[in-house]
Amino acid sequence: MSTKPSAKASAVLPRFDLDGQCALVTGAGANGGIGHAIALGLARAGARVAIADVDADGLAVTAAELAAIGPPPLAQIADIADAAQIEALFAAVDRDCGRLDLLVNVPFAFPSRVRPHELELEHWERMLAVNLTGYFLCCQAALRRMLVAGCGSIINIGSNAGESALGRGALPYSCTKAAVHQLTRELAVEYGGAGIRVNAILPAQTLTPGLRAHLETPRFRDHVLPRILAGLPQGRLLDPEDYVGPAIFLASEAARAVNGVLLPVDGGNLAMNAGGSHVWPAATE
Repeated sequence: MSTKPSAKASAVLPRFDLDGQCALVTGAGANGGIGHAIALGLARAGARVAIADVDADGLAVTAAELAAIGPPPLAQIADIADAAQIEALFAAVDRDCGRLDLLVNVPFAFPSRVRPHELELEHWERMLAVNLTGYFLCCQAALRRMLVAGCGSIINIGSNAGESALGRGALPYSCTKAAVHQLTRELAVEYGGAGIRVNAILPAQTLTPGLRAHLETPRFRDHVLPRILAGLPQGRLLDPEDYVGPAIFLASEAARAVNGVLLPVDGGNLAMNAGGSHVWPAATE
């Protein structure tokens, strides 16, 4: 069977081509999951990808994988909660690429999972610093460059937790993700007329390395996982690769009129009523 695209496909696919674009993916270390997959996917779609993460070892792995796809990438250790490190990161992107067409914000902090009345202030503030302020500072730095160019795209990674309550100690995470969703909409309105699009992808529970570690514990596997799967109509946890296609779409010319969208990539989680189920009850005599 021929692997060449049909004439019809050849006419459509260029709209998804990112050739010549310069992208920055924060939280792209190989131990993170979603950012790692998106960085590799953007490179395969033709983009020159710069990456950042706090995890030096994971960053090195992603950098090596990107170098096997295209030119050796800029790979910089950066904590997006630190304004000075963000400034240094974007200055490095300027030197490496000379422009910035796409920013993908991925990192998150979740240092503790406790009942809200037991939450330590330092943990609350850390989540705000990474999950919200860091996203804003990265968006701000990107916007300053995109305004000069007259175009650009920003993709924030939100969460289903920002649209409905999860419980189980997720309060500070959910609050920051809800704020990221509103940040996305506000920036889309502010800068759409300048040729800059800002959208968000909303994941559900995803098989990142962190979640895989939880699956090794009997309590999570036997009690928490069934509850999670009951809320996923597709009947499976998400995979980091599930976000690559949506990210390429939002970054590409194919999405040129898509702005201010919160795109759930969640296996149907947000579509399902809290009292609904994708499992039929057993018939009883």
